[in-house]
Order: sequence, then structure tokens, then C-alpha cells
Amino acid sequence: MSHTELNSKAEFDQALATQGKYVLIYAYEGSVNPKADEYAAKFASTTAAYKVDVSKHEAAKSYFNVTKVPTIVIFKDGKEVKKVEGADEAGFEEAASILS
Repeated sequence: MSHTELNSKAEFDQALATQGKYVLIYAYEGSVNPKADEYAAKFASTTAAYKVDVSKHEAAKSYFNVTKVPTIVIFKDGKEVKKVEGADEAGFEEAASILS
């Protein structure tokens, strides 16, 4: 499983309404780091994974409070659990420690 693309505020709201699983939001511009798709598949049993291209959906930056791209934001039951800005290799590992 890879990420589901978010394209509207209604979809953002629906994603955050997910209960009982972590919600991973991957905010990016242009292209998705292959590691993001790898993690979406790896944690599919415990995580609903979404991506949003903030260059196409500027409102997503403020909605998810993204100041640096790429950013991983993890939610659980509608509440932010962790944010990793500038998601590099170490950032993905940090996110994985929560999703494991």
C-alpha cells in the first residue's frame, strides 16, 4: 500500500477523523521520497498513510502547520503525536519508532 493523495480540506478532515490507527501525513513538493512509500507499506497494518503536495495545495501548509518540506506529521485519534520537519533518513527512522 502506498499513500492516498489528499486534494481538499474535506479529505484532510476525513483523514484526521480516522480512529484506532495512526495517521501519517507526508507533506512534499513535486516528488515523493521512495522511503515514504516504503514506510506506508511497512506500517500499513497500524497506519493510514496520506500524502499532500503542498505546492498544489497551499492550504495544507497551514492546516498541518508545515513550515519545511518534506514534513511527516503523525496523528492518533485526531491529535498530533509527532512532527518531523525536513524528513531525511533520520527523520524517517524517528517516525518509524512511533509507528512500530
